[in-house]
Amino acid sequence: MKKIIAFTGSNHSHSIHQQLLNIAVGKVMQNEVTMLDLSDYPLPIYSVDIEVNGIPEEVYQLKKELVKHDAIIIAAPEHNGSMPAYLKNVIDWLSRLVPPKTPFFGDEAKPVLLMSTSPGVTGGATNIKSMAALMPWWGGDVKATYSLGSYFEKMIDGKLTATADQELTDIIKLFETQL
Repeated sequence: MKKIIAFTGSNHSHSIHQQLLNIAVGKVMQNEVTMLDLSDYPLPIYSVDIEVNGIPEEVYQLKKELVKHDAIIIAAPEHNGSMPAYLKNVIDWLSRLVPPKTPFFGDEAKPVLLMSTSPGVTGGATNIKSMAALMPWWGGDVKATYSLGSYFEKMIDGKLTATADQELTDIIKLFETQL
């Protein structure tokens, strides 16, 4: 049994990404999942001027959590075609803990599932594509991606429509077989 850590790159208190992540995590059957809340690791906006006073302890704590897991699920919103500043800031801080070109998810590349959703039809696919391209530099090996477009049409009363639910189930099964 592998240990998976799952989190959303959203800081919205009613995040549709958190709702999607909760459903996805409930579909993991063969492995143990730990849900992580990035808001438990409050960080200032990255700046060299701030870093000269030391890296916040929360960055070390977060890296420790990431490293002790075997795989990662990230549900990331798309803001103007890219990852949200909130998630980018976390990545910027984590990158300061390691020598250049060394992954910060651990010493070996970890399997990653990237997910996104949005009210629009593409479901954040542009951001997922961009993050997938960057993931090897961060120490991730993207095994699967999932974009749920038209969120409010496919999420009804806290449940996915049958087709969307089956698609997510299939992606989770695929991800688990690659761990």
